[in-house]
Amino acid sequence: MLFNVKAFYVFFIITMIASMAAVGLGVGSAGGKPEPPPLIDETVAPSVTPAVMQFDRPAPVIDGTKPHSALIKTNKGDIKIQMVTDAPEAVNGFTFLARKNFYDGLAIYYLDHSYVAQGGDPNCAPDSEQICTGFGDPGYSIQIEQTAAGHEQWSVAFPAVSQAGRVHGSQFRVYFEADERLDGKETVFGKVVEGQSVLENAADLQICTALNQPTDTCVDNYDTALIIEDVTVD
Repeated sequence: MLFNVKAFYVFFIITMIASMAAVGLGVGSAGGKPEPPPLIDETVAPSVTPAVMQFDRPAPVIDGTKPHSALIKTNKGDIKIQMVTDAPEAVNGFTFLARKNFYDGLAIYYLDHSYVAQGGDPNCAPDSEQICTGFGDPGYSIQIEQTAAGHEQWSVAFPAVSQAGRVHGSQFRVYFEADERLDGKETVFGKVVEGQSVLENAADLQICTALNQPTDTCVDNYDTALIIEDVTVD
């Protein structure tokens, strides 16, 4: 039964990709920077992962206009993010999911030291019975916010989705390298201020997803992956 569900899901995703706009950087590979796997605004896809938490929108749980920091505990060490104060929706959304334990057990499913690390797909977990789709979400997207912070080294951002003016609700990227091409196109909501070595020491990784199979570089296991164990926001 699981095999049939996965087969149907892959077929459905491929169909969606052909008819919907892929989300990602919105730019080419100019400047020699590689592109992480694209996301898709999957608002009409049926749910095939009942265990994944889905919400209509993030409830207000924190005042994002005040300084806050987030601590991401992983299987390889802790990462501290200092939140910005001019992206209150993003800060609140990240905190809302953290307090729901949404991120617990999820993998950083894409990591390229020459560019970004990306996680927050609820299907991308070592114990998940579903395929790591590469575009799983919490059931909603949020409005893009223009912040003073640009895409500098160690910036943390919610990437854009295909719906104009919106960014992803749960997936986030940590930038190993600055990329000003994306300024204003994503919501930068924080910066890694401690634990950079955790990311630097992690192995490059590209989990095989429905969006990148087959390739010579992706893998089907999480043996070297950074796994999020807990996220707290002060």
